Amino acid sequence: MIFLSIIAFIVIFSVLILVHEWGHFAAARRSGIQVEEFGIGLPPRAKTLFKDKKGTVYSINWIPFGGFVRLRGEDNTDPAVAKDPKSFAGKTLLQRSGVILAGVGMNFILAWLLLSIGFMIGMKPLLVNQQEFEEGIKQGIVQEKGASMFIQQILKEGAAQAGGLKQGDAVTEINGTPLTTLEAFKSIIKPETIYDFTILRGKETLDLKIKTNPAGKMGFEFVLAPLYEVKELRLPFYVAPVAAAKEVARLSFLTVKMFGNMIVNLIGKLTVPEGVSGPVGIARMTYYFTQQGLVPLMQFAAVLSISLGVINVMPFPALDGGRFLFIIFEMIARRRANARWEVIIHSIGFVLLMTLILVITWNDIAQLINP
Repeated sequence: MIFLSIIAFIVIFSVLILVHEWGHFAAARRSGIQVEEFGIGLPPRAKTLFKDKKGTVYSINWIPFGGFVRLRGEDNTDPAVAKDPKSFAGKTLLQRSGVILAGVGMNFILAWLLLSIGFMIGMKPLLVNQQEFEEGIKQGIVQEKGASMFIQQILKEGAAQAGGLKQGDAVTEINGTPLTTLEAFKSIIKPETIYDFTILRGKETLDLKIKTNPAGKMGFEFVLAPLYEVKELRLPFYVAPVAAAKEVARLSFLTVKMFGNMIVNLIGKLTVPEGVSGPVGIARMTYYFTQQGLVPLMQFAAVLSISLGVINVMPFPALDGGRFLFIIFEMIARRRANARWEVIIHSIGFVLLMTLILVITWNDIAQLINP
């Protein structure tokens, strides 16, 4: 399953990036820009597949992750490039804007398609905060399903500690019977008896055996709390695309909010906020969703596609949004920014992005070692 999850992680991320790059490719072709290369994977080049009639080289590269598109005139430091009618730099503001934003647009379209299919097949909506959870209860999407015993404290040298129970565990069943009330728990407990505990520890389900002492005690303190289940939504084919569009808009807004919180925490507190993951964290989540089945994996891919689109459109150097910012400057100032300075700014932005990814990846690894 781990090997399958690694393959799924590489395939999902590669598809998302290739769809993004195909957006740039298609928009460039429509604008008459020469696409010099469409690469599957990242350089160095392993093999040239073929060259089409318009002069585009299609290649497979040694690093099997994502892909890229190379356009004529992307680096506009050469003054002659701006006069080339087939170069990116030689096109109008509108055409260049379309090429830059087309990749982001394709990520949102892909997410919308995946969520539309998911709602047609049957999919649980993502509820990411308490407000949405409470709204789901009102709408009947979230329903109460019994109760769970949450362990608050483990007494030293007690039966619970010896049996492997830990603080924070959620006991869902004892001897195969769900727990709904305190009275139900008291009614089945007898002295010097071994009980089978089914517990949830994070995302893991475990079975433990715990024996009561002569006084009928197990050595832990707990609280009973209700369990909830999110219902699966299966919508007609003509309703699913509308619901998917609303879901894309909602998740996009939440991603922007999360990205803003991340920047504030990194600058103000020098910490990575909880819930923010890099490649290692995403690989772990891929493993989880691979186990859940095809529809949850599609939903996860849609969320990643939205995140990729939202982050790329941010007005930060080296990202599509940063490049679009220079076009906005050109519209307002009625002149192009200094090409050399633009290259330098994007290079600095790229270094900062790589540093950010390394910091988040380090945080992921730290959580993996010390969960």
